[in-house]
Amino acid sequence: MKKLVLFSLLAVASALGLQSFGNDGGTAPTILADTVCFTRDVLPLINSNCAMSNCHDAITHKVNLTLTSYTGIMKIVRAGNSSLSGLYREIANNSMPENPYRKLTAEQKTIIKNWIDQGAKNSTCEPASCDTTNIPYSMIKPIIANNCLGCHDGNNAYAGIDLSTDASVDGFKELILCTIKQESYCKPMPSNGLKLSVCEQNMISRWVNQSSVGNIQEGTPVVQSLTIIPSVVTEGAVVRFSVEQRQHLTLSLYNYNGQKLRTIASGDYSAGTNQVSFVANDLARGVYFVRIESGASTQSMMFTH
Repeated sequence: MKKLVLFSLLAVASALGLQSFGNDGGTAPTILADTVCFTRDVLPLINSNCAMSNCHDAITHKVNLTLTSYTGIMKIVRAGNSSLSGLYREIANNSMPENPYRKLTAEQKTIIKNWIDQGAKNSTCEPASCDTTNIPYSMIKPIIANNCLGCHDGNNAYAGIDLSTDASVDGFKELILCTIKQESYCKPMPSNGLKLSVCEQNMISRWVNQSSVGNIQEGTPVVQSLTIIPSVVTEGAVVRFSVEQRQHLTLSLYNYNGQKLRTIASGDYSAGTNQVSFVANDLARGVYFVRIESGASTQSMMFTH
């Protein structure tokens, strides 16, 4: 975002008192079914795509802007008028996010535009029900897109964790679950102190743990019943898995940041149950993954050490 443009917008915002628009604090307004919800629809997009490290987070606050909260965001928003709002104008012409980060999709831009034109309310909303009986990947994909892709996309993916393809999301699903649950041994995500809603957390948890496979559009899984025994590894462990037919597989060890440490085993494995052992006594304490690859298929299992 160009500094001169933003300072001008901030000056106008201050003069007009734009930060008073909306409903910052107090009881959140009741919203209609077709109304864009700030905490559910807008804040995750801005947090993931604009408020990342070295941009508009609380530490960096580039060009004096911190976009991690409603109050900060409203400094460049004119409620009811997206065309006069610096936030929308910057994302609409692709000035923000700045390179090398991904630009928002047309659908994401429309969400922010509609929210502003509807009054830019500080609205909070939860679904009337949260049925997690069976969660296909199609229900998980938009959650990842809105909350994670701003930082974990392509060659510039934070910590090397690229979630830009369906296969990569499947490969990192245990890590995703660990981080969104904000377990003590995983770095909490999303960043900036935000959390996914309880419903979204339960949906991802069900999707990761459900026994059915084949929800991923890329890299159809070839391995079933993937487990690591024990799940808390001290000296060594066994990776146990089954395949329906003979497969060439490569098993690798990765650290929490998605960096490959070593290949555990590589070769042809017969139909049925197989197991491969590995040592872990040289590893530092933390979270690790065993990844199994076969062609375009990538699957992983998390363990702690």
